[in-house]
Amino acid sequence: MNENWVTSIGLDIGTSTTKFIVSRLLVNETKNRFSLPGVQIVDRQISYTSKIYTTPLKEENAIDVEALSLILAAEYKRSSVKLGDVKAGAVIITGETARKENAEAIIHYLAEKAGNFVIATAGNDLEGILAGKGSGAQKRSNEMDGIIANVDIGGGTANVALFQHGKAIQTCTFHVGGRLIRLSESGLVTYISPHIQPWLTAHHMMVKKGQTASYRQLYAIGEKMSEAMLSFLTGKPALHAELLQTAPLKKPMEPVQEIMFSGGVAHMMEQPRPITLGDAARHGDMGPLLAYALREAAVFYPAEVKAAQETTRATVIGAGMQNTEVSGATVFVDEAVLPLKNVPIVKVTVEQDEVWDADLFEKRVKQAIQQAVCLYEGNQPFAIALLHISYCTYAMLTAIAEAIQKAFDQHCTESTQIVVICESDMAKALGQVLAKQGPPDRKIICLDQIDFTHGDYIDLGLPVAGEAIAVSVKTLAFS
Repeated sequence: MNENWVTSIGLDIGTSTTKFIVSRLLVNETKNRFSLPGVQIVDRQISYTSKIYTTPLKEENAIDVEALSLILAAEYKRSSVKLGDVKAGAVIITGETARKENAEAIIHYLAEKAGNFVIATAGNDLEGILAGKGSGAQKRSNEMDGIIANVDIGGGTANVALFQHGKAIQTCTFHVGGRLIRLSESGLVTYISPHIQPWLTAHHMMVKKGQTASYRQLYAIGEKMSEAMLSFLTGKPALHAELLQTAPLKKPMEPVQEIMFSGGVAHMMEQPRPITLGDAARHGDMGPLLAYALREAAVFYPAEVKAAQETTRATVIGAGMQNTEVSGATVFVDEAVLPLKNVPIVKVTVEQDEVWDADLFEKRVKQAIQQAVCLYEGNQPFAIALLHISYCTYAMLTAIAEAIQKAFDQHCTESTQIVVICESDMAKALGQVLAKQGPPDRKIICLDQIDFTHGDYIDLGLPVAGEAIAVSVKTLAFS
């Protein structure tokens, strides 16, 4: 058995705070005569954690990139990590910060400055999943029957990820956060997020910028906000909970049996009740009161609350330790084109209702590639993600390869590479057939054993053990 240690970093730029960690990932390659070669990340260890910084802003709508760059440089120096040693990890921008005017440009700039294979990522869904991995909710889901929801509450949003048997099965996000209302210690309201105005109006809560809010008013907002979110998560939406959602659900919410809270607000849930208005507003916002209200409200709902292993640093731990995975060991890769970053995932169903039809598959591939060519500019590569394959014969494998090559010949005449990702163990064989059928100058990358259910993009790194490469499935959502 061969093992390799990989250095990974995580940088989480949130609405209120920014955190940095360094971790080590142990990659094991296993081979025996009774099974196919396998590669797994079998151990993840935190080797360094930064202090918690206030996220630097130049103004209300812009992040201070110079200040963030200085933070990153200082933390690399303190952690004694060399840039060339970093092979994995993520720079993630979350919450209200992802809506700043220069967010997209900054996250890509910082990712390039962070290491050889540090990916840029953003978006509430992925943030929720990463937080659930960092808090221990994913691990807990393997130990229980039923579903656990991790609710990661920061300054601007509460990102919810549902886990069952170790997998993320659903996500949603609420406009619930500590900095949605900001105020002085005397109660003078200096900011109210426009995202919660419709919900406040529906509850006749007349809190306005420039006016003084009382302790009782702010606690009532935190209490009703907590109850609305909890009612939604436990299957009986009330108190205009839908007005707090950032987007409608694609399918009904699965009822949860347990809840775990993470994020800055969750950390404050462990602290004593704020006694005075000045105590409640000690961070310049309603965070402490929201935390207390949520702790009080949670006991009245059927889902059992479980303690998180990590609260404040859950997302950055998920980004730095849990975001990178490895592909299957038997893959087909032309290393000359690696690494590839921000490759859009184009999903194509192979079998409809577990029925294989070569003609219908060819039509679906053609349609998907035509749409991808329209969506993505120039010669940007995209990854064909093959879904729903119950069993693949050699004849079926050949037909899949022919359909993909034909669609590329017709609609991607300038393309110099094909990237295919699969859930099942078939990449090496499919890659060999694709290479045999296509022109010699068209590079082929075919990977398997990758879960791309909750992702829109994939980053492909360099080999970490044998033929297996580091991969990261992510979202890039800036709004």
